[in-house]
Amino acid sequence: MSKRKWMAIGGAAVLIMAVSQVMANEKPTAALQDAMKSNGATIQKLGKDVDAKSYDAIAEDAATFKKNFGGAGGYFTTMKMDDALGKCKMAFGAANDLEKAAKAKDDMAVADARKALGAACGGCHMAHREKVADGFEVK
Repeated sequence: MSKRKWMAIGGAAVLIMAVSQVMANEKPTAALQDAMKSNGATIQKLGKDVDAKSYDAIAEDAATFKKNFGGAGGYFTTMKMDDALGKCKMAFGAANDLEKAAKAKDDMAVADARKALGAACGGCHMAHREKVADGFEVK
């Protein structure tokens, strides 16, 4: 093979490795992991609070979500993950709606906000969360 062909093959290999590094998954920061674990626990608690019609507790759950999504939004902004940031903003908005609905003791609005929150979370997880042997990575 000619030297030119070897150089082209080598250049292509370097390009492929560079692109794969840019597209590689990465471990989330400890802060993002903590926020997401908190959200997981809070979503479980929210179900019980909704069943009990404990509106003050539902409002507290919403406040926890808002705090966590605020931090997650900072991560997605830093990582320039516009799609994830959009879903995070949707989840924050749903948490805000949940808080308002709880304060108004409006069961239908609580249900709607809870559904919107789940959809935003699920959409982001489907697009940007990958299970690996030792936990999860952001993709």
